[in-house]
Amino acid sequence: MKFIFSILFILISIAVFIFGVNPFYKQVSILRDDIVVYNTALSNSTNLQKTEDSLIKTYNGIKQSDKDRLDKFLPDSVDNIQFILEIERIANLHHMPIKDIKFEPIRKSSTLDASTNTIVSAVSTDTRPFGVFEIQFTTEGDYDSFILFLKDLESNLRLVDVKAISFVVPINSGKIAKGEDPNIYKYSLKVETYWLK
Repeated sequence: MKFIFSILFILISIAVFIFGVNPFYKQVSILRDDIVVYNTALSNSTNLQKTEDSLIKTYNGIKQSDKDRLDKFLPDSVDNIQFILEIERIANLHHMPIKDIKFEPIRKSSTLDASTNTIVSAVSTDTRPFGVFEIQFTTEGDYDSFILFLKDLESNLRLVDVKAISFVVPINSGKIAKGEDPNIYKYSLKVETYWLK
């Protein structure tokens, strides 16, 4: 009889382990794995917070005048009128009037469908984090003034790329019209500036 009770006790112990303890053990094992994942995420979060605090401290340490210069170098909006006025100001320093300004308006991200009176989102293929604004214009002046204009445009605080330059030399037929200077050339330029989206 003792032998039967011993075997019965062993079988009950195995059944309790299989049906009672084992599922809890598996849950504890899963929870331990979750704890490791959460501790890693918490550690990463703490490191990111320290990095953010360091970057904020560095940003706050930058002088306001330098921040203003950086905003002018690469603004967060296109501000096309201000850009055109800036080019005109530089050209006027060299007595070179700006004429025939051409540019395409900035495209909006959504349009209105007239047939259904609903707003339709336009999918942009440009995934760059910055926008490009291009203008074309003409100006007149002598060659030396034009070179100085380009140097001032190059050293201007706002980022500007000169994409194309063409010029027209006055036709010298042996006769110079009254009041016409043979050293004045007509220049056509295409320039681009950038802005953060």
